[in-house]
Amino acid sequence: FFCRNNGYAISTNAKDQYVSDGVAPRGYAYGLPALRVDGNDVLAVYAATAAARAIASGTPAPGTLRGGAARGVTRPAILEAMTYRVGAHSTSDDDSKYRTEASPDSGWDSERSYWEARSPIVRFGRFLHAKGWFSVGNEEDIRRTARREAIDALNTAERVGRPPSEFMFTDVWDQPPPALRRQQHELQQHLARHAEHYPGFPS
Repeated sequence: FFCRNNGYAISTNAKDQYVSDGVAPRGYAYGLPALRVDGNDVLAVYAATAAARAIASGTPAPGTLRGGAARGVTRPAILEAMTYRVGAHSTSDDDSKYRTEASPDSGWDSERSYWEARSPIVRFGRFLHAKGWFSVGNEEDIRRTARREAIDALNTAERVGRPPSEFMFTDVWDQPPPALRRQQHELQQHLARHAEHYPGFPS
């Protein structure tokens, strides 16, 4: 099991969500080997994931876990990656209502700026630059190309038009339950009753 602990459970600080220290200790509570890793360190996450996979497949490296996993014994393991959610939970989420303002360390004006400086993109970029495998020029080229591709994709999507409203109800259930069918019927009635507010929206 891979858990990305980004510090917030939607709009609740993880410190208020868990009585224990994060998620990894819950692995021990269920009898699972548990690992924790710096989720903003790409290489550390790769190594920890490989270690967790080896434990789960019964081929752990010596000393991987205290009391850990015997060779040849397959068992689930949990890996908790400690990271930070820089953005809001969703476009309708006002994270200023619940986000901690104070930086966890001195020298930073906010919690967000502290973590932005520890971004996995920034850190891995520095590693690649230090190795001579990447340059500022490479990064600028990639950003220009990615921006152009994103704009092209947006323009293409806007030309496609909106899908029928029925697709809101058919992406999970093969046979929608009664409550979902009722909601679909109510939406169709609403769209028909207020069609002037939904120009170009297929019913």
